[in-house]
Amino acid sequence: MSKMKTKGILNRDVTQKECRWLDEDLKEGTIVYQFFGCTYGCVDSGVPVTLEQDKTPFNEVPWDAVDWIG
Repeated sequence: MSKMKTKGILNRDVTQKECRWLDEDLKEGTIVYQFFGCTYGCVDSGVPVTLEQDKTPFNEVPWDAVDWIG
């Protein structure tokens, strides 16, 4: 059985123009972690991620912006 990958790296910039809810642009190469806590219905079609493992706050980024590495 393979372990689900929950650590990712952004494969492109994710900007506030694309995701207006971001506090700042996220740069290509940023490490992110999939968030599994309650999102209160805030995530629409992307993936909830955090910048620190098992921490909040979370942000939604497009699925295609993340390459899952571990």
